[in-house]
Amino acid sequence: MAKQKAVPVIEKRKPRLLWANPFCLLDTSSGASMSVRQMLQQLAANGYEIQILGATIFDNPKGTGLLKEQFPDLNQHLHQLIEVNDGPLMHQMIVSNSFNRNHLTSHEESLWYSQYLYMLDSFKPDVVWFYGGQTLDLLIADEARDRGIAVAFYLANGSYQSPRWCRDVDLIVTDSQATAKMYQDKIGFVSKPVGKFIDSTHFVAERHERRRLLFVNPSWQKGVSIFVQLAEKLERERPDIELEVVEARADWSAVLREVTQKMGGQRSALKNVTVTPNTSDMRGPYSRARLLVAPSLWWESSGRVLAEAMLNGIPALITNRGGMPEMIGDAGIAFDFPSRCYEEPYQQLLEESELQPLFEATVAFYDDEVLYQDYVTRAIEIGERMHHMDRATERLLQAFDPLVRLRSGSKDFLITQKKRHRQRLVGRATKPTLKVDRSWEQWIDSRTTGGLDSDVLTPKLQLSDDFTWQLKGKIIVLDNRARLIKNGLASQMASTGAFALVAFDPASEIKEPKQYEGSDTIQVFQHALLGDGQPTTLYACVAPEMSSTLAPLAMGELPKRHHLGIQQIAELPINTVALDSITGLESLDWLVLDELSDAMAVLENGERYLKETLLIQARVPFQLTHARQPSFAELQHWASRHGFRFYRFHNVRHYSHLPDKLNERTPCASEQESADILLLPDAERLGSISNERKVKLAFILSSVFAAHDMAFELLSKVDQDKALAFLEARSLLPRSSEQRNLKSVMPPAGPVVLPEEHHNGKPLVSVFCATYNHVDFLEEAIQGIIAQRTRFPFEVVIHDDASTDGTQEIIRKYASQYPDLIKPIYQQKNLFRQGVKVTDFCFPRLQGKYVALCEGDDYWTDPEKLQKQFDFMENNEEVVICHHDAFIFDKNGEVASSKLRDEFKRSYTRDEMLRNNCFILTLTMFFRKKFTHFPEEKSHVNNGDSFLIALLGQYGKSYYMENITPAAYRLHGNSIWSSKSVKEKNKMQANTFKWMSRYYKRMKKKDLADYYAWQENNFLKKS
Repeated sequence: MAKQKAVPVIEKRKPRLLWANPFCLLDTSSGASMSVRQMLQQLAANGYEIQILGATIFDNPKGTGLLKEQFPDLNQHLHQLIEVNDGPLMHQMIVSNSFNRNHLTSHEESLWYSQYLYMLDSFKPDVVWFYGGQTLDLLIADEARDRGIAVAFYLANGSYQSPRWCRDVDLIVTDSQATAKMYQDKIGFVSKPVGKFIDSTHFVAERHERRRLLFVNPSWQKGVSIFVQLAEKLERERPDIELEVVEARADWSAVLREVTQKMGGQRSALKNVTVTPNTSDMRGPYSRARLLVAPSLWWESSGRVLAEAMLNGIPALITNRGGMPEMIGDAGIAFDFPSRCYEEPYQQLLEESELQPLFEATVAFYDDEVLYQDYVTRAIEIGERMHHMDRATERLLQAFDPLVRLRSGSKDFLITQKKRHRQRLVGRATKPTLKVDRSWEQWIDSRTTGGLDSDVLTPKLQLSDDFTWQLKGKIIVLDNRARLIKNGLASQMASTGAFALVAFDPASEIKEPKQYEGSDTIQVFQHALLGDGQPTTLYACVAPEMSSTLAPLAMGELPKRHHLGIQQIAELPINTVALDSITGLESLDWLVLDELSDAMAVLENGERYLKETLLIQARVPFQLTHARQPSFAELQHWASRHGFRFYRFHNVRHYSHLPDKLNERTPCASEQESADILLLPDAERLGSISNERKVKLAFILSSVFAAHDMAFELLSKVDQDKALAFLEARSLLPRSSEQRNLKSVMPPAGPVVLPEEHHNGKPLVSVFCATYNHVDFLEEAIQGIIAQRTRFPFEVVIHDDASTDGTQEIIRKYASQYPDLIKPIYQQKNLFRQGVKVTDFCFPRLQGKYVALCEGDDYWTDPEKLQKQFDFMENNEEVVICHHDAFIFDKNGEVASSKLRDEFKRSYTRDEMLRNNCFILTLTMFFRKKFTHFPEEKSHVNNGDSFLIALLGQYGKSYYMENITPAAYRLHGNSIWSSKSVKEKNKMQANTFKWMSRYYKRMKKKDLADYYAWQENNFLKKS
């Protein structure tokens, strides 16, 4: 009988997907990043093997919180590859010098590209997925396709009107049917809508108060101009309606001032509006929302907030644009505003009659409860049918299935590349060496920070991501010779959105002036310049930069170096413009004058505008080249008569008398040829200008001229705290509370409750206080505990682990005063050094139904803390632990008003607790005593809070209490946790997760055991 050959068993591998794009998917200010991140998490949960390659590029610095949580100082890792743990995902990122995509250097793009090629050849994905239409992004698809790898693209806006970007793309995934249809009609490609991906744990509230009108991301595109008008009308006519604005990229206070100024009366705040900072956890705002208003004015592909609102059962008022109506169906009302509103810069105001329908609809949803509840029911149904994560995931998996079934990653890329390459050449990428390059940064610094006597050839705006300037309106700049355009500063100014520049180019020196046609930021007028308003003559010279309306000096009066360039080639008629004759300027904030025009004529014909001007920058020659050039004395005299004062010289230009080649080797330029003089308002006029204009002037001086000291002085006249924050952001003041007028620290709860006023009997609550060498702190901890006013008996178990500093004497003093309340435990030998955990030792000795924790170096500030937590727990059996906020302080005062970021100020589900996907402060814990002993594995960990939270997760969920005054968390050098370095904390956390994995393995809970083993490895990598 013939032997049968054994059939080899081939294990089916997971489909492999590589997400590649320089933008960071941890960006909480970007809806696209949040959507893609959630989609990748769903793919990972459905069996995909995911790798992510990005860079530290963000839509807005406000969105960097999640990244800075793990890497607070990114500059230490400049141009290196970092790994960021994100639950089931791991992000690899090249650390760039700037968060701004437009500032990514060619060196940084090269590093990213090299790492991308290496990941293609080492990870061998079946699919590469990306978004973006810049040059580097096009190479993503090109390189993948060259290896025969399928390529997918995520499309969620209306900006991709050219077909080049999708030439090498196999699948285009979009978020709405409206966007898919728009592109098919306009461009011709077919895309697959999959909907929005909303994580209910961060965006769906457990309870709904339904009282506020909610608006998210107060930006021009999102219709903030319309919302401000609505809010102001509601404040006047329906002050009972509360409004809430959640900031994202935009600054509410800045846009409010700008819109209300156009409305006729500038406002810095509205009484009916509460502002919530940017947050990645929207459950708080949605829990308070009754109605969402989203009057977007640009092409809104779908509107993430609309899907979130539907999942929360919140009706919406929207504009009939893009995919927005599709997102809400009949669970809201869509409005058609006048066509002018949909044009950039999206700042048009509505007439009263045009605003009235939106106002009436808003009021109806508050006054007609039957109508409102009908729309709530519709919203819930649409949320479940259209936006539930499971439905969206099904659509996403169906879209990707044809690509992953190709198993492109199993092919030999070398064969594919050889076929495609014209020379039949192939190569395999090796792991790149990432090198730090600071040459660009150093070169810029060398040109901009050389002091008052440096030749600044390439200026650079001096901006800081750590300080937000709140400017009212644009800074209006008039530049009489287009110097700011020629030296490259104008484009940097335009990118900030803070400036509006009008430039005159009399000698046509600007290359490609058409690029500025239609620009709202930069306007260029060629063959014209400021003057007295009369026609004059332009003396055109061989060197365009020497052409002037002032007659050139005779050759014999000039140094030889000017002889060639100053030769006249023509005399041309040219018109001048008197400054005061210009119409349409709201103001003139900054005037730039050159040395080849009649500066005095400009000044004498501009007195009306110049009464309010903040800065005059005038170029003065020290070695004359033309007749009637402005002199320092003339300008100084004019300034003294018109409310200005000389501030300083700037951008002094030197000439070297050495031969050029020798000067290149040993720079030596001793003769000063020219310099700018800066004229500022004198003391009298400066005292009369508004705070908003002081801030404008401070911004100009700091960002353009690096005059941070003068900017600080101006800011300090407006807001001392803001001025100090500015110094910190510029690293001119250490970020230390020692340098600040500190906010006083809230004392422990008080007054203390006398011993006879505490209830006797079997304790219902056990307060456990662990202490060791806390002689300087313990009295405050005890005072906060004995000040608790309760209607039930409780006990205070204070355990001292053999302190050597007098701590036990303090315990004895209070124990003698409160013998029925305080139950001390004194150790003669330190348990911690013997490997015994204090909590494990004391836990069986606690008698209460509930346990509250407060270590000896912290304290409570709310005298009703225990009573509030007890009452809540008695009425909510499904909750196993409740908790609240705390502030941070040290010996110098308050460090932070909250130890919790906004996204952690919330309740947690059982699953989140089981997996430690939560942040609960130890000194705020109040939990049910569901067990009397801890498992043996806990005795091996030093930070047992994670273990405790996971154990409690087996019995219920948590609840975050907002009505308890924050407790006090103390920073000091002997703290077991806060004094540790990041690496030490990672090692401790890895050890905790190791023993948690072993515990769950013993309990035969494989999924949790595997999860904690995976977490252990992640933290080991970081340590």
